[in-house]
Amino acid sequence: MAALVDESYYRDVYNGAEVSDDLSTLLDRASDIVRQHTLYRLDNIEALPPFMQENVKKAVCSQAEFIDANGGLDMLNSGGAASFSIGKFSMSGGTSGNGSKRSPAASPLMLSYLEAVGLLYRGGGAL
Repeated sequence: MAALVDESYYRDVYNGAEVSDDLSTLLDRASDIVRQHTLYRLDNIEALPPFMQENVKKAVCSQAEFIDANGGLDMLNSGGAASFSIGKFSMSGGTSGNGSKRSPAASPLMLSYLEAVGLLYRGGGAL
């Protein structure tokens, strides 16, 4: 599947941060993650109202920035650590509000963009 956002949107409209990995590939992976979190309901974002389209595009861009800032494309295949300790510092993997594990590759900002327009809804029905 193609990316939901192109490089010119990322740079010129979203004003995204400079990335160290290939931007096109980052946007493809970020689009995949957004599709996963919306249960693959985003076949054609042009059919969505403009406000929802913008939130989807911002979600993809924020996810691309998140991937790059947290280890780049290699981070996606590493699986992430469930917990780790360094000296006295200890960190455990987080859970969502209902206790289930969230993907370590999910940007909190991406999730908030999608939540704001109801695209994280897990109930029945279609868009």
